[in-house]
Amino acid sequence: MKRKILSITVLILYTLIIGLHCAVYADENEKVVVLLYHHLLKDSENKNRSNAAIVSVENFEKQMKYLYDNGYKTITMQSLNNYLKYGTPLPKKSVLITFDDGYKSNYVYAYPILKKYNFKASIFMITSKIPDKPQVFNPNRLSFISKGEIVKSKDIFEFTCHTHNLHKLEKNRKSALLNSEKKTIVKDLRVSKQLIYTRFFAYPHGQYNKRIESILKEEGFELAFTVKKGAVNKRNNRFELNRVPIFYHTSIYEFRKILNEYKD
Repeated sequence: MKRKILSITVLILYTLIIGLHCAVYADENEKVVVLLYHHLLKDSENKNRSNAAIVSVENFEKQMKYLYDNGYKTITMQSLNNYLKYGTPLPKKSVLITFDDGYKSNYVYAYPILKKYNFKASIFMITSKIPDKPQVFNPNRLSFISKGEIVKSKDIFEFTCHTHNLHKLEKNRKSALLNSEKKTIVKDLRVSKQLIYTRFFAYPHGQYNKRIESILKEEGFELAFTVKKGAVNKRNNRFELNRVPIFYHTSIYEFRKILNEYKD
């Protein structure tokens, strides 16, 4: 009789554990929304609202609060890589927050908001822009996160690659990354990795081709992100990953719609 009771107890505990696991972790077909931001300014500071890439601090706060209030979990690049490469489970309602370029506004405004909600994010840095000393933040001009600020903010941000000095459009409207010879690209990537060791990359201006993908693989990169709209799942090419850009005009209602649309 005691043995029977013990067996039933073990079965109940096992069922509870499996149920808890299913409640906490996503299934193998889970889609991950990768959000893309650039620059942040307060509404009172923004004199260039025609630039849709400048998201208001006020809206960013509302968006992060929405994620927090609705049970979303922010993940790291490595967590996403483990999921795509090995099938390692992710929390349900996983979101990856990314910023491109490395503007100081990410440190001044995004960092404390993310910290408030215990969120993580990744910044794809143009490493040639990293100043040795902190720059004075001025909303009327662009400044970049310094070496010391990178170190100070690593509890929230991970720093990843957006090239060293190939983030520019050339006369044919192609990025310097696409126009350059292989040896130039390899040198650029290696310099960038010396400054911020990483295996994760975002294509400048979202431009890429199979040649660039091949070079990234040869240089040890494991994930690369485009600006194509859509969610990420295990069927995706890990060097052509989608993101969802967030703009100045993205209201909280549109933000909610984006999350629901791309998760379905």
